[in-house]
Amino acid sequence: MYRLVYISTPKPDITPAEMTDIVRVGRRNNIKNGITGLLIQDRRRFLQYLEGEAEQVEETFARISADRRHSAIIQLKNGYIGRRQFPKWEMASKYVDGDASLLSAVKELVSDCDRDVANELMSFAEARDRAA
Repeated sequence: MYRLVYISTPKPDITPAEMTDIVRVGRRNNIKNGITGLLIQDRRRFLQYLEGEAEQVEETFARISADRRHSAIIQLKNGYIGRRQFPKWEMASKYVDGDASLLSAVKELVSDCDRDVANELMSFAEARDRAA
């Protein structure tokens, strides 16, 4: 199983409808491509974890990287893992509202993950929270 984690910044003029569309289209494409994972978003950032076959995950990331609604895309991690971490979710999604942290949102979604993957995602979120 291949996974890729990235963080990006939504364009400043992104609308709530566009944010909703990202989730809707992402779920549809992930089902088609056998990808599972999560997307946590607020008005300042996206944190996404994608898992599946390497080719499909990399193609999905290339499509996301070309999307004008994203900027400052930073790939945080990629590589192979032993099993799917989010087998039930074509894309778990959480919108973080107001002053809530990415870390608190990640903690809600990683309870079934392997400990090392959960800790890794929490550390990415915590680092981003400190930088925001």
